[in-house]
Amino acid sequence: MGVIKQGILGGFSGKVANVVGSSWKGIAVLKSLPLSVANPNTAGQQAQRGAMTTIVAASRILLAALLQPFWNPFAQRMSGYNAFVKENIDTFRTAGFTDFSDFFSIRGSLLGVVVSSVVADDSDNTITINWTDNSGTADALLTDDLVITIFNATTNVWLVNAGNAQRDDATIVIANTAMVENDLLKVYVGLARPDISKVSDSTFTATTVVA
Repeated sequence: MGVIKQGILGGFSGKVANVVGSSWKGIAVLKSLPLSVANPNTAGQQAQRGAMTTIVAASRILLAALLQPFWNPFAQRMSGYNAFVKENIDTFRTAGFTDFSDFFSIRGSLLGVVVSSVVADDSDNTITINWTDNSGTADALLTDDLVITIFNATTNVWLVNAGNAQRDDATIVIANTAMVENDLLKVYVGLARPDISKVSDSTFTATTVVA
């Protein structure tokens, strides 16, 4: 129990809740006790920590090529790194990246494209992506750059290819992809203004590498 020695405005000694009163060199001092934090380490908490560990590992790989140029300019009161993690953490598990269709490599209001085909060919180590040129529709410009992110779910390897095709090209061939037959690829296609003033949401397509 705390005791007020000289009325309501006087010195205070003892403890009330998490406040402790004492005297130091004749001066009345109040201190707050540290809060007790429960950490039962539930299955849900373990799963969340596991998801955080795996998305942080992916974010570090994607930081320079994807997060800094295409997330930083649009993040509000946080870094692009943190915005990416916040957006995508639910697509990761302790085992790694698992919920492919809900993942966004980039996010924004710019009109995206409809991907018509993705062909990954082991014989020449290329990925060919085709889409419909919708230049002139809404805010779509023919000069918008493609931002392509590929995750090899078999080898856990990420690949980012940005600025090597424009919206009106309607196709791109990506070489040197370090893949082999039967690898499972998760492909995310988005667009960005050349000055990065706008980006689109990415669209998802899955494919398997053929011989």
